[in-house]
Amino acid sequence: MNQSSPSDDDHISLIHTLYSQLKVYPQPSQYTVLTAFYLTSSASSECKIISLGTGTKCLPKCRLPVRGEAVHDSHAEVVAHRGAIRWILEEIIRERVQGSGWIERHADTYRFRKRIQIHMYVSTVPCGDASTRFLAASQDPKMAFLKDSAVIAHTEDTTARGRDNYHLFNVLRTKPGRADSPPTLSLSCSDKIASWSWLGIQGAFGAKLFEGGTYIQKIIIGEVLPSRDVDLIKIVKEDCERALGGRLEGLLPTDQGPYSLHKPVIAFTPVPFIHSRLTLLSSSSFFPDSDHFRNSPSNGTVQVLINGYKRGVSPKHRQKMQNSKFM
Repeated sequence: MNQSSPSDDDHISLIHTLYSQLKVYPQPSQYTVLTAFYLTSSASSECKIISLGTGTKCLPKCRLPVRGEAVHDSHAEVVAHRGAIRWILEEIIRERVQGSGWIERHADTYRFRKRIQIHMYVSTVPCGDASTRFLAASQDPKMAFLKDSAVIAHTEDTTARGRDNYHLFNVLRTKPGRADSPPTLSLSCSDKIASWSWLGIQGAFGAKLFEGGTYIQKIIIGEVLPSRDVDLIKIVKEDCERALGGRLEGLLPTDQGPYSLHKPVIAFTPVPFIHSRLTLLSSSSFFPDSDHFRNSPSNGTVQVLINGYKRGVSPKHRQKMQNSKFM
């Protein structure tokens, strides 16, 4: 089944409502991508939004700080993932102090309670391997030919630049997709989500506290169903299932360590996002979001990043931000 369930769409509407309440929007005629992580329980209809993030930018290789005090990748999926990690770590503290309805202690580690499922929402198809054919379908034929022309031959031990050679599947790609943008060292969101399907979303520090990986059960994606192109919807579904986890099948051992492949269920939602590219197509001009990125963990904290740094922090104090609570 391609389409999300009515309960999924209700959850997406809740996410959009929370986004609207934050009132941290892109400038007029600018679009952005929205991502959220949320929890559900099979024992109730409760939906717990644990992280919300927007953004479409990442730092080019030439601007990476040598001391690591800036966030390199501020795409919505990555920003929301950082917020989800922060929520998990804070929920462990809450469980120790007052108990938690979501996480429980098990021996010397922690785990999500039974019947709790992790879901991820993305307002458009994640960049990289999952979206190449989706984007090619709406591209000018001349531009499509240009992007599919190999400037440098691709080999198995190299990454592809953006959407170059997009006829190749299962290829690691770097951001951004635009050829006129400076190159980066950040892998595409498709590649990062695929890694979470094996390692979990809890991060390196969280791995020391959790037993095994913490995996996404379902990924719900926007902007696909409005095309009403049955063939395209089928293609994008296949691409997402392969790129966001399926391509790892058979590549890694299944009987070693606490981790294993957990391929997420892929579904598409018809619920429109107010600041998506598709929503703004009717305007005379529209551009990607500027260098502002938001992260909203469930405790209500809203943080904005500009060029990888927390907004409002002067250059002389940026080194101190390495010890801040922004995970």
